[in-house]
Amino acid sequence: MNLIIRIIFVYTLACLVSCSENNMFTLNGTLSNKKEKHIYVIYDDPIAKVDTIKPENGKFEYTFLPDTITIFRLVNDSGIAIPVFADKGWKVTFKGSFANPDISGDGPNNELQKFRDLIHKDTANIVDAAKNFILKNRMSYASAYIFNQYFVQGKEHDYKELSDIIAQMDGHVKDCRVVDIIQKTLSENNDRSSEYLNYFSCKDRKGKYVSWSSKEEQYTLVNIWASWDETSNRMRDSLYNDIKSLPEKEFRILNLSIDLDKSEWEKKCKEENEQWIETCDLNGWQNQIVKQMNISKVPYNILVNKNRKIITSNIYGEELTQKVKNLIQENKNKK
Repeated sequence: MNLIIRIIFVYTLACLVSCSENNMFTLNGTLSNKKEKHIYVIYDDPIAKVDTIKPENGKFEYTFLPDTITIFRLVNDSGIAIPVFADKGWKVTFKGSFANPDISGDGPNNELQKFRDLIHKDTANIVDAAKNFILKNRMSYASAYIFNQYFVQGKEHDYKELSDIIAQMDGHVKDCRVVDIIQKTLSENNDRSSEYLNYFSCKDRKGKYVSWSSKEEQYTLVNIWASWDETSNRMRDSLYNDIKSLPEKEFRILNLSIDLDKSEWEKKCKEENEQWIETCDLNGWQNQIVKQMNISKVPYNILVNKNRKIITSNIYGEELTQKVKNLIQENKNKK
């Protein structure tokens, strides 16, 4: 009897391993630039985290087991980002360079490549091409990415146009996180307020990409400042002291400078750790978060949870520490 039980156990285990392998997402890459040392895998949807791939002689393989359809970006050391869609059992191939990628395989990856090829041939009418693609591919998750890239990020919003485009998308594409966020924004946006921060990528001073935490709960204070502004420097000093009374695993401060001069920014940066992060894209007031939130003066800060949902803004001192402690306690009470 014991032998039969062991045989059943081994067979069951083998079946589970086989099913798991069949469900793995696999990305195989062959880069034309064999000098690429690192590729960062930045996850946006439905969770946020960063992995690192180290190609060998221009080749790499990346696998993981998705819970559901997942959107992530491949980013090289130069900051060029390429989106990839993943789901259980999908296989995708990346050939060429980050400047001119050729991505094929399962899911919407082929559809997005067709759009990429189209705008590569005609760079004069990209926005029109993006709108036409979305309306012709209403059921594709690629449309969600293109919508975010060309109609949400980095431009003045025409809210009527955004609403009209969303209305024509298929239901499951509307439920995609990036589209869902802008829908919520539209519903309350007569004053251009927002419930979530947009996706954005940034590096710390060591060149490491900063992402939203994959921990169960972690709060981030996005602190917007400038080296040339005395008030924002003074408030930064107070925040640097505030973090000492808050748990490192559950709270951090992401300092986002609007400086244009790298050397001046670095002169005012403080020593970094997991709880205190310094970043600057050197775009000044054109920074993506600054534009999204209509920020016109510094200092300014935004407290968000790990999903980038905005909790409150312009909070300092005892008010900040007590707010974060209350949020942490509320999470503990839920468990």
